[in-house]
Amino acid sequence: MTISHWIGLAGGLALFLYGIRLMGDGIQHLAGSKLKNALEKLTRNRIVGLFVGLFVTAIIQSSNATTSMAVGFVNAGLMDFARASSVILGANIGTTATGLLIALKISDIAPIIAFLGVILIVFIKNKHANSAGSVIAGLGILFIGMNMLKEFMQPLSCEPWFTGFMLSLESKPLLAILIGAVFTSIVQSVSASVGILQAMAMSGAVTNLDQVVFIILGMNIGCCVAAVTAAIGGTKDGKRTASIHVMFNVFAGALFVLLWKLLPLGDWIRAITPDVMQQIAFFNTVEKIVAAAIMFPMLPLMEKLARFVIRGADKSDSHALQHINRSDFGSISIAIAQVRAETERMFSLALDNLKLSCKMLNSNKQTEAEFSKITETEETIDYLNRAITEVLVDITSLGITDADAKAVNRTHHVISDYERIGDHADNIAGYVHHFADSGIKLSQSAHTELEGLTAKVISFVNDAQDFYLGKSEYTLPELEAREEEVDDIVDELQEAHIRRLENGSCSAEVGMLYQEILTDLERIADHAVNIAQAAEK
Repeated sequence: MTISHWIGLAGGLALFLYGIRLMGDGIQHLAGSKLKNALEKLTRNRIVGLFVGLFVTAIIQSSNATTSMAVGFVNAGLMDFARASSVILGANIGTTATGLLIALKISDIAPIIAFLGVILIVFIKNKHANSAGSVIAGLGILFIGMNMLKEFMQPLSCEPWFTGFMLSLESKPLLAILIGAVFTSIVQSVSASVGILQAMAMSGAVTNLDQVVFIILGMNIGCCVAAVTAAIGGTKDGKRTASIHVMFNVFAGALFVLLWKLLPLGDWIRAITPDVMQQIAFFNTVEKIVAAAIMFPMLPLMEKLARFVIRGADKSDSHALQHINRSDFGSISIAIAQVRAETERMFSLALDNLKLSCKMLNSNKQTEAEFSKITETEETIDYLNRAITEVLVDITSLGITDADAKAVNRTHHVISDYERIGDHADNIAGYVHHFADSGIKLSQSAHTELEGLTAKVISFVNDAQDFYLGKSEYTLPELEAREEEVDDIVDELQEAHIRRLENGSCSAEVGMLYQEILTDLERIADHAVNIAQAAEK
């Protein structure tokens, strides 16, 4: 092997890895949100979850991305740990798609494939066409890289030190597994690692499946590094999800070490095809499918084991981001999903404060604990407003698609409205506190009026948020009409209040506070309709 050969190997490896990356990026731009939604919404059933994990990974050519997304969604509270575990098993099967694709041997037309992709990227002014071009160009570049690896690896087959080393690995499974695990943890892609072994087989540097079987098992263990990294700093369930990934691949590796020693697996695979490159792809696929078939019924036990190993519950800190983990921000889809979960938490807190302040307003008894809760929750809402805004700025700086930019812009708008709803709820609680301190009371008629109005406003805020989340049975014009209805009711109540002042049935101090309460309730309805309108921005 000369220096030029090593340089050629580096170039081939670079093209091969870049081709895989380009394909994955293109597919995520084409259907990124759909794939994310599939992971989030179609995984309630274990069997469906397994096939969703398989399908998504086969499409984006990266089990690392799928498992990291699953861990990220669990960290965000968007996916249950039990649902994520089946996705992990599916992702491990789906990652074999790249090896099977390479086994098709379309290297001869790789330049044509790459050329067609580049035409779509350079000459077509359409984002979807550009993304499709990235997928096609990535496929062509992947195979061009494979051809270079094949060409520059051929001298290795004549190097005594290399051939002797490869032969020795047949009798040293632990060393081979370690080599595979370390290599994949560096490359960060089991698909690429197995593909490199296939390139070695095409060049003649690997002449027998027995030489690389244990390396493949190690590569599948090494791919767990990405999921473990994604779980660092996350929730307990996020860490448990990563542990399922580790358990699966360690179990699969141990199982197939035994099966390889006890059964003529090599002979069975060689009977399918004499091509070592194809044998590598088939063995990798068989290992994943067999291990998944065995472990799928055992998932509940694996989940119990994960809970046993990673014990306890997450400590709750109200003045902290509970769903956002910045270590997951390598994936825009995870970052936006986590922000959405955190903003829903912020809304829930604002709504809780609104309900509690209205309950205190309509009740004759209030406690200091209730006032303290209002104040503490309001401080949390203010914190979340600042913290989420900072995160949104960071996400924007990562470079995002137009669709994601719109989602970020909508979030900027709604968290401001959530914060203002919290402020108005805090104002109402302040007026109630003043009533209690001064010993003054609203008239019975004022109480009755406010009970009806607060019920309407709370219901309206709920429905506006449901519309924003795409869960409402109402249309936007209907919600806008309800906001106008609240305005009309407030006008009527203000007129009734003026009459009470004129006939002396209400004091000026109580009347002033009553007017302020009406104003706050009207403003809350204004912010609610803003939330609904943000859904269509």
